[in-house]
Amino acid sequence: MYFTSQDIQARRARLAAKWNSILTADEAVLVHSGHPLQKPGGLDQTYPFLPHPSYFWLTGRRREGEVLLYNPNSGWIEFQTPFTKEQAVWEGPKSDLLVDEPGRKTDDLKHYLEAQRFSSLYELGQTDLYTAKGKAFELNTALDQTRRVKDAAEVRLIRSIAGIANAGYRAITETLRPGITEKDLHVAYESAIYRAGAHSVPYESIVGSGRNAAILHALPTMKVIGDKELVLVDAGADVYDYCVDITRTYGSSPGLDNRSKALYELVLQVQLACIELCRPGNWWRDVHNTAARMFTEGLRSLGILKGDVSTLLEKEVVSLFFPHGLGHLVGLRVRDTGHAENLAPKTYFGARLRVDIQLEPGHLITVEPGLYFIDALLQDPEKQAQFKENVDWSELEHWKKIGGVRIEDNLLVTEGAPDNLTSVVDKASSLD
Repeated sequence: MYFTSQDIQARRARLAAKWNSILTADEAVLVHSGHPLQKPGGLDQTYPFLPHPSYFWLTGRRREGEVLLYNPNSGWIEFQTPFTKEQAVWEGPKSDLLVDEPGRKTDDLKHYLEAQRFSSLYELGQTDLYTAKGKAFELNTALDQTRRVKDAAEVRLIRSIAGIANAGYRAITETLRPGITEKDLHVAYESAIYRAGAHSVPYESIVGSGRNAAILHALPTMKVIGDKELVLVDAGADVYDYCVDITRTYGSSPGLDNRSKALYELVLQVQLACIELCRPGNWWRDVHNTAARMFTEGLRSLGILKGDVSTLLEKEVVSLFFPHGLGHLVGLRVRDTGHAENLAPKTYFGARLRVDIQLEPGHLITVEPGLYFIDALLQDPEKQAQFKENVDWSELEHWKKIGGVRIEDNLLVTEGAPDNLTSVVDKASSLD
């Protein structure tokens, strides 16, 4: 059992309390599940259907073409798509209804709307009719903010998916050695999670060894993994669109050089400090800025940066080595609700933070600090001129071959200490 009718009713009640303060009695909201997307040139072929996460969260249903209606007076009404005989012939039995409540047929929706004569209809979910303005924007923001707070059933499911991902990471440690390819690791990981119960992967698995570890989204190649190289693996697991997003960095063999170890220890230190800051009331930008400051001080201690720390911070030199945000919301899809109401994201230490929220109990967010030696940044003439006096460019040459290090976990904000839902995946021994 994934979700119960009681779980769905509790979610709807939480949302209705917010929507009732926005809607008038003669207005309604339609949340669309969406329709399959045709493959380019595929004739009758479509991509596997994914329901809009808001629709799935509110119904427990994963069927195309459906609509959930809400009105303050009539409450929630499901307009459902029947499973046809033709579908039964071609597809067989489907497990697309995690919760199956009574509802009307989708064919009845048009007649129902005509009879009710709502003064305004607001279209949300997977539809081209949504516009991010006015009351529709308010309603969608309220929906996103409600969905960000994970309920107990969601937390249980996500924690179990972390166990599935752990089977993949155990396969990584058992398989990794010099002489195999990045693709070999990719196959080992995904084979293990599918055997353990994963439905799919939430994003294309990332495997980068040596200099490839500096590529933020490095897709695995036939590159042969060398001796004493760092290998970065960023891979998750997915069950009914719920997922985890985990990154570990490994040594390909014992005897890593001191620079590789020092870089790893710095990233781990920063991650642990930022995890402790995942508490109610803290702003995510402040957690990100803590990582940027610690990285600046650490890179200076390693001899890569030089000069006064206050100057390095003011010039945001760390953006050369830490060019992304510290993390993102995760859970129902890998980006979960995101932060769609953040229409003008601000930049902090060179990274544009699309998620810029104040943390609340129930939020689930990734903490994924990383340091990389990215040729596209380090060889940029403008960057070299801008940071000419702030980087020891000669010392930097010794570090480039390392590639990069990232460590990522999924943190549930609670009333007290943060709960690391992906702690089952070992990282203490990842450089052994």
